[in-house]
Amino acid sequence: MCGIAGVLGRSAEEGDALVREMAARMSHRGPDGEGFFANDGIALGVRRLAIIDPEHGDQPLFDERREIAVVFNGELYNHRDLRNWLWARGHTFRSGSDGEIIPHLYEEHGPGFVELLNGIFAIALWDGRTRTLHLFRDRFGVKPLYWTAHGDGIRFASELKALLAVGDTDRTIDAAALDEFLTFRFVPSPRTLLEAVKKLPAAGALAAGPNGISERRYWSGADAASGDRRDRASLVSEYQESFERAVVRQMMSDRPIGVMLSGGVDSGAITAVMAQRSSLVRTYTVGFAEGGDSNEIPLAEETARRFGTEQTSLVISSDEYRRRLPDSLTMVEEPVGSTSALAVNFVAEWMRPDVPVALSGQGADEPLAGYRRHLGIKLAESARPLAPALRLAARTPIGVRSPRVRRAAAAFAEPRPVERLLSAYSVLDPAAKRRLYGPSLRERLDGARPADAVERLFDQARAPDLLGRMLYVDTRLWLPDELLLIADKMSMAASVELRVPFLDQDLIGLVESMHSSQKLRGLSRKSIHKRAMLKWLPPQVVYRKERGWATPMDSWLRSELRPLLEDVVLDPGGICRDMLDGGELQRLIEAHARRQEDRTRELFCLLSLGLWYRAFAAPR
Repeated sequence: MCGIAGVLGRSAEEGDALVREMAARMSHRGPDGEGFFANDGIALGVRRLAIIDPEHGDQPLFDERREIAVVFNGELYNHRDLRNWLWARGHTFRSGSDGEIIPHLYEEHGPGFVELLNGIFAIALWDGRTRTLHLFRDRFGVKPLYWTAHGDGIRFASELKALLAVGDTDRTIDAAALDEFLTFRFVPSPRTLLEAVKKLPAAGALAAGPNGISERRYWSGADAASGDRRDRASLVSEYQESFERAVVRQMMSDRPIGVMLSGGVDSGAITAVMAQRSSLVRTYTVGFAEGGDSNEIPLAEETARRFGTEQTSLVISSDEYRRRLPDSLTMVEEPVGSTSALAVNFVAEWMRPDVPVALSGQGADEPLAGYRRHLGIKLAESARPLAPALRLAARTPIGVRSPRVRRAAAAFAEPRPVERLLSAYSVLDPAAKRRLYGPSLRERLDGARPADAVERLFDQARAPDLLGRMLYVDTRLWLPDELLLIADKMSMAASVELRVPFLDQDLIGLVESMHSSQKLRGLSRKSIHKRAMLKWLPPQVVYRKERGWATPMDSWLRSELRPLLEDVVLDPGGICRDMLDGGELQRLIEAHARRQEDRTRELFCLLSLGLWYRAFAAPR
């Protein structure tokens, strides 16, 4: 796990200087060393977090003739099988590093080699023979990669702060991206809030060379995601086997490895499998002191005792959480609407002195129907005859205090499937946007459609029902650009690599072959997943009420955080006052403070947006 950076289109000396400055901004991603390669027209750099072959796995990596140079962030779980195949083909290696197979695979397969990889990665490969730079990102976007065109070349980096380090990147706000953020509470790839900066999408490949810049998606999973299997007994058995293989595969490490353990079924099952394979499993849990029933420490400690792990629990107070919140929101480098992001950073910091690698239960909810919105869409389909009445309810939000109920009513009422999904996701509906957006933003949007991000994936999906298509969209939209983004940035800020066994590509292939009725059975979410996990966990753990990380953010925005909220959101020099309506901003703050409306989601998104702007885009 590392941070990578590069510059195409500058002299070796100038490119090397730029890349060294970019890499220095990512020392937290790679505290164990650095490496650089510079030649005429190309410069690559890396900061290394040494996990596989710590002594000999330095980067950049080369082929035998040093015509191909690679820097790499991530882990390749099938590298031993691919290495054996390459050995048989006559290739030689200098280390046991998983990344060293990359230049040799490229020799054999060209850019198509990426389709053979099972892992999490962002890869930059320079082919000196064709003078072409290739960038690749893993199938689900676990590892980030930003890039910007600059003159006749491009720059890229694992983090936005590194890309902006050289100081001459245009920081104009992308109005369409802002509209998407205020729709989804994150910015879907390939956009960022800066017009000049793009994210390489999950499963994305970019080539930049003498023929210009081209992009493609090398994988979608759509052909395999038929979503039609209903042979439940066989599916449960296959799921158990595939899940166990995924956990064992991702235990690959030459350094200590742990688990981010909650009180729930997902990380508990990972712990159970690891305990069968290792004599020492370290587990780490963070709890919120004032969290009441949502404090998962007692439940996590129960799981730890069950499997004999070395458990460490960390309790965070309200004061400490609020103190760290502003910095944490800029640590993600993109505005996000999740109030739980900081929890990942707390636990990563706590585990880092002993464990630089952790497995996480993240990634199970999106493909397996784990959210209330999935149940809502299923109910919406059965309630289509009530659409006229629901449409009326959706138009009277003031009379309905619960934001969740308002979103559900709006989703139920929408006639088009894509619009129903968009309503289920939306922070701000079209009417709320009309009230909030200022004239300059409305003018700049000029027909932008956030629905396009949903529609493109919806049209790819092959599932036979709306819920199945929604799960396909969730796994490729919501997951990479919000939850995985947060997990990477918050864990790597503490120099901890976070792995996600539930996104193992073989396991996902099986999950997406299942009909949605096997995942959402009656009112039971993640049904087949929970049935399979009974192999490792007792029913009282598998079927206990889900908790998750919860803070009283609604109350804080009325009291302790209100001064920060007003300072940031109402700042005359900030993005909110510049592009949004000042009167509506003030009204939202006041209505929430007086408990007339619950505007926690909207206000937290605006706070995150304003803090991001101060850190990354405000005039210097």
